[in-house]
Amino acid sequence: MKRLLILFLATSLVLVISGCSDNSVNENKTNQDTNETQSEDVNNNSDNESKSENEKKKIYQVGETAKIISGLYDFPYEVTVNSFELIRKEKDGINPKELYGGELEPEESIAIANVTIKNISDMPFIPNEKISAQFLMEGKASQNSFDQFFTERNEELKPGEEITGNLAYFKMYDSNEDFQLVYEFKDKQETKFLLPNPSK
Repeated sequence: MKRLLILFLATSLVLVISGCSDNSVNENKTNQDTNETQSEDVNNNSDNESKSENEKKKIYQVGETAKIISGLYDFPYEVTVNSFELIRKEKDGINPKELYGGELEPEESIAIANVTIKNISDMPFIPNEKISAQFLMEGKASQNSFDQFFTERNEELKPGEEITGNLAYFKMYDSNEDFQLVYEFKDKQETKFLLPNPSK
Protein backbone atom coordinates (compact mmCIF):
# COMPACT_ATOMS: atom_id res chain seq x y z
CA MET A 1 0.00 0.00 0.00
CA LYS A 2 2.82 2.38 0.93
CA ARG A 3 4.53 1.54 -2.35
CA LEU A 4 1.36 2.39 -4.29
CA LEU A 5 1.03 5.66 -2.40
CA ILE A 6 4.69 6.56 -3.10
CA LEU A 7 4.26 5.64 -6.79
CA PHE A 8 1.11 7.80 -7.00
CA LEU A 9 2.83 10.80 -5.39
CA ALA A 10 5.87 10.42 -7.65
CA THR A 11 3.65 10.28 -10.77
CA SER A 12 1.70 13.34 -9.63
CA LEU A 13 4.92 15.28 -9.02
CA VAL A 14 6.20 14.44 -12.50
CA LEU A 15 2.94 15.66 -14.05
CA VAL A 16 3.09 18.93 -12.06
CA ILE A 17 6.70 19.58 -13.11
CA SER A 18 5.86 18.76 -16.72
CA GLY A 19 2.94 21.22 -16.63
CA CYS A 20 5.15 23.99 -15.24
CA SER A 21 7.72 23.29 -17.94
CA ASP A 22 5.06 23.58 -20.65
CA ASN A 23 3.85 26.89 -19.19
CA SER A 24 7.41 28.17 -19.15
CA VAL A 25 7.87 27.20 -22.81
CA ASN A 26 4.57 28.85 -23.71
CA GLU A 27 5.53 32.02 -21.83
CA ASN A 28 8.90 32.12 -23.56
CA LYS A 29 7.25 31.66 -26.95
CA THR A 30 4.73 34.41 -26.15
CA ASN A 31 7.53 36.77 -25.11
CA GLN A 32 9.48 35.92 -28.27
CA ASP A 33 6.43 36.60 -30.45
CA THR A 34 5.84 39.90 -28.64
CA ASN A 35 9.47 40.97 -29.14
CA GLU A 36 9.32 40.05 -32.84
CA THR A 37 6.10 42.06 -33.22
CA GLN A 38 7.66 45.06 -31.48
CA SER A 39 10.72 44.76 -33.71
CA GLU A 40 8.50 44.67 -36.80
CA ASP A 41 6.63 47.73 -35.52
CA VAL A 42 9.93 49.62 -35.09
CA ASN A 43 11.03 48.64 -38.60
CA ASN A 44 7.67 49.66 -40.02
CA ASN A 45 7.86 53.00 -38.21
CA SER A 46 11.34 53.58 -39.65
CA ASP A 47 10.09 52.76 -43.15
CA ASN A 48 7.13 55.11 -42.68
CA GLU A 49 9.43 57.90 -41.49
CA SER A 50 11.65 57.41 -44.56
CA LYS A 51 8.61 57.53 -46.82
CA SER A 52 7.40 60.63 -45.00
CA GLU A 53 10.76 62.35 -45.55
CA ASN A 54 10.63 61.49 -49.26
CA GLU A 55 7.08 62.78 -49.53
CA LYS A 56 8.18 66.10 -48.04
CA LYS A 57 10.68 66.50 -50.86
CA LYS A 58 8.08 67.02 -53.56
CA ILE A 59 9.12 68.47 -56.88
CA TYR A 60 7.38 71.79 -57.51
CA GLN A 61 5.95 72.95 -60.80
CA VAL A 62 5.92 76.37 -62.47
CA GLY A 63 3.35 78.52 -60.66
CA GLU A 64 3.72 76.72 -57.31
CA THR A 65 5.20 78.24 -54.16
CA ALA A 66 7.72 76.32 -52.07
CA LYS A 67 8.48 77.08 -48.43
CA ILE A 68 12.20 76.45 -47.94
CA ILE A 69 14.45 76.38 -44.90
CA SER A 70 18.01 77.62 -45.39
CA GLY A 71 20.27 74.66 -44.71
CA LEU A 72 23.20 76.90 -43.73
CA TYR A 73 21.46 79.80 -41.96
CA ASP A 74 18.28 78.07 -40.72
CA PHE A 75 15.71 80.70 -41.72
CA PRO A 76 12.56 80.16 -43.83
CA TYR A 77 11.80 81.77 -47.17
CA GLU A 78 9.45 81.19 -50.07
CA VAL A 79 10.16 80.83 -53.77
CA THR A 80 7.68 80.85 -56.62
CA VAL A 81 8.75 80.14 -60.20
CA ASN A 82 6.32 82.29 -62.18
CA SER A 83 7.42 81.30 -65.68
CA PHE A 84 10.17 79.59 -67.65
CA GLU A 85 11.28 80.02 -71.26
CA LEU A 86 14.19 79.64 -73.67
CA ILE A 87 14.96 82.72 -75.78
CA ARG A 88 17.12 83.45 -78.81
CA LYS A 89 15.99 87.03 -79.34
CA GLU A 90 15.89 90.07 -77.05
CA LYS A 91 13.23 89.98 -74.37
CA ASP A 92 12.74 91.93 -71.12
CA GLY A 93 16.07 93.68 -71.62
CA ILE A 94 17.94 90.41 -72.13
CA ASN A 95 19.71 90.47 -75.50
CA PRO A 96 21.48 87.22 -76.45
CA LYS A 97 23.55 88.94 -79.14
CA GLU A 98 24.96 91.47 -76.68
CA LEU A 99 25.66 88.81 -74.06
CA TYR A 100 27.46 86.52 -76.49
CA GLY A 101 28.99 89.25 -78.64
CA GLY A 102 27.39 87.79 -81.74
CA GLU A 103 24.95 85.22 -83.00
CA LEU A 104 24.05 82.19 -80.94
CA GLU A 105 25.07 78.78 -82.14
CA PRO A 106 22.30 76.68 -83.74
CA GLU A 107 19.98 75.19 -81.12
CA GLU A 108 21.57 77.37 -78.42
CA SER A 109 19.39 79.49 -76.14
CA ILE A 110 19.29 81.50 -72.94
CA ALA A 111 17.08 80.04 -70.20
CA ILE A 112 15.01 82.52 -68.20
CA ALA A 113 13.22 81.60 -64.98
CA ASN A 114 11.11 84.41 -63.55
CA VAL A 115 11.01 83.93 -59.78
CA THR A 116 9.58 85.60 -56.70
CA ILE A 117 11.50 85.35 -53.44
CA LYS A 118 9.68 86.22 -50.20
CA ASN A 119 11.18 86.67 -46.75
CA ILE A 120 8.88 84.85 -44.32
CA SER A 121 11.42 84.88 -41.48
CA ASP A 122 11.70 87.43 -38.66
CA MET A 123 15.10 88.67 -39.79
CA PRO A 124 16.33 90.62 -42.84
CA PHE A 125 18.79 89.07 -45.28
CA ILE A 126 20.40 89.76 -48.64
CA PRO A 127 19.17 87.04 -51.03
CA ASN A 128 22.31 86.96 -53.18
CA GLU A 129 24.43 86.33 -50.07
CA LYS A 130 22.17 83.82 -48.29
CA ILE A 131 20.27 82.06 -51.09
CA SER A 132 21.55 80.32 -54.20
CA ALA A 133 19.73 78.69 -57.07
CA GLN A 134 21.40 75.91 -59.04
CA PHE A 135 20.14 75.41 -62.59
CA LEU A 136 20.28 71.83 -63.84
CA MET A 137 19.77 70.41 -67.30
CA GLU A 138 19.23 66.66 -67.40
CA GLY A 139 20.70 66.33 -63.91
CA LYS A 140 23.91 68.25 -64.67
CA ALA A 141 24.76 71.75 -63.45
CA SER A 142 24.61 74.46 -66.09
CA GLN A 143 26.89 77.38 -66.73
CA ASN A 144 26.73 80.36 -64.35
CA SER A 145 23.85 82.80 -64.41
CA PHE A 146 23.85 86.38 -65.64
CA ASP A 147 23.61 88.40 -62.43
CA GLN A 148 22.91 91.78 -64.00
CA PHE A 149 19.21 91.07 -64.64
CA PHE A 150 18.06 90.51 -61.06
CA THR A 151 19.95 93.17 -59.11
CA GLU A 152 17.28 93.34 -56.37
CA ARG A 153 18.88 90.18 -54.97
CA ASN A 154 21.82 92.33 -53.86
CA GLU A 155 19.65 94.45 -51.56
CA GLU A 156 18.39 93.71 -48.06
CA LEU A 157 15.04 91.92 -48.01
CA LYS A 158 13.08 92.68 -44.83
CA PRO A 159 10.59 90.32 -43.14
CA GLY A 160 7.36 90.14 -45.14
CA GLU A 161 8.89 91.69 -48.27
CA GLU A 162 9.29 89.98 -51.65
CA ILE A 163 11.14 90.59 -54.89
CA THR A 164 10.55 89.33 -58.43
CA GLY A 165 13.07 89.08 -61.25
CA ASN A 166 14.65 86.98 -63.99
CA LEU A 167 17.31 84.36 -63.41
CA ALA A 168 19.07 84.01 -66.76
CA TYR A 169 21.34 81.10 -67.67
CA PHE A 170 23.31 80.61 -70.86
CA LYS A 171 24.43 77.64 -72.94
CA MET A 172 21.01 75.98 -72.94
CA TYR A 173 19.97 73.72 -75.78
CA ASP A 174 16.53 73.15 -77.25
CA SER A 175 17.29 69.42 -77.33
CA ASN A 176 17.51 69.20 -73.54
CA GLU A 177 14.55 67.31 -72.15
CA ASP A 178 14.82 68.13 -68.48
CA PHE A 179 15.44 71.43 -66.69
CA GLN A 180 15.34 72.02 -62.94
CA LEU A 181 15.86 74.99 -60.65
CA VAL A 182 17.20 73.76 -57.30
CA TYR A 183 17.44 75.67 -54.02
CA GLU A 184 19.60 74.42 -51.11
CA PHE A 185 21.41 72.18 -53.59
CA LYS A 186 22.58 68.83 -52.13
CA ASP A 187 21.33 69.78 -48.66
CA LYS A 188 18.66 67.87 -46.71
CA GLN A 189 16.46 70.94 -47.36
CA GLU A 190 17.00 70.65 -51.14
CA THR A 191 13.96 71.93 -53.05
CA LYS A 192 13.43 71.36 -56.77
CA PHE A 193 11.31 73.07 -59.40
CA LEU A 194 10.69 71.11 -62.59
CA LEU A 195 10.89 73.38 -65.65
CA PRO A 196 9.38 71.86 -68.81
CA ASN A 197 11.12 72.57 -72.09
CA PRO A 198 8.84 75.08 -73.91
CA SER A 199 9.89 73.70 -77.29
CA LYS A 200 8.75 70.14 -76.49
